[in-house]
Amino acid sequence: MATTAAVGLLLALVSAFTSAFAHALLKSGVNKLATLAWIRVVELLIALPLVLWMGLPPAMLWPWLLAAVAVHAIYQVVLSWSYAVSDFTAAYPIARGFVPIFTALLGMALLGDRLDGIALVGVALVSGGILFLAGKGAITRTGFIAAAITGLFTTTYTLVDAHGVRIAPDMLTFVAWFFLLGAFPIPLLLFARYGREGRVLMSRDRKAGLVAGIMAVISFAPALFALGLAPVGAVAAIRETSLIVGLVLGSVMLKEKLGWQRICGGLLVTAGTLGVIARTAFS
Repeated sequence: MATTAAVGLLLALVSAFTSAFAHALLKSGVNKLATLAWIRVVELLIALPLVLWMGLPPAMLWPWLLAAVAVHAIYQVVLSWSYAVSDFTAAYPIARGFVPIFTALLGMALLGDRLDGIALVGVALVSGGILFLAGKGAITRTGFIAAAITGLFTTTYTLVDAHGVRIAPDMLTFVAWFFLLGAFPIPLLLFARYGREGRVLMSRDRKAGLVAGIMAVISFAPALFALGLAPVGAVAAIRETSLIVGLVLGSVMLKEKLGWQRICGGLLVTAGTLGVIARTAFS
């Protein structure tokens, strides 16, 4: 059990590092919806040969696949709104800060996961450190609300994904079909909103979108596998180390100011993450 959890947490750590790059690329795109559409196109191209090879998933998996696609689509729309109204280094930490503790508690209540008191303290440190990173006055009320709603949907899709991965006949079936089905809502929304101009927007954001799509697949596929191997609260906490990379990217790539408060918050996150790893993987 400890070895399985350790593999899951390692996958979550891989996901954390690549996730920050994908989010920074999304923020750098001129039109966030067009960039998201490119991410979905990349996922479609990767998933299509896999599902043709595997065939249809079992009937009992369809409700969870459709639920995952719906929740992710809503999350992506709210995420693009959040990044449109706030700095990346403010919106990203707040959006992620609500996730670990809520996911840990709901994972224990709904999925039967087990985390002891020390691991929960580590998860709480991660959440507290992330919220501290945002800093008072670093974000508007609208930006805070958008980021908080993003965090709520992140918690929701994490729990839905975890259950789907765990009841699937094998984890790859859920991952491949999720990427295939999830490829359609965002491009459809883009063209429903902008009409023929959607092609112009996608052409303009092609480079950022394609690279973000590759990074998103590299990020999210390991996260889905991790949810099948380790408690969702621990996986959520480990994935939030992405914000440390995100802060560096926001400062270097997007030229956003990085102050002492966010650095101190990053140290809290690191301490909490190390506690979760030690308690979950090796106890």
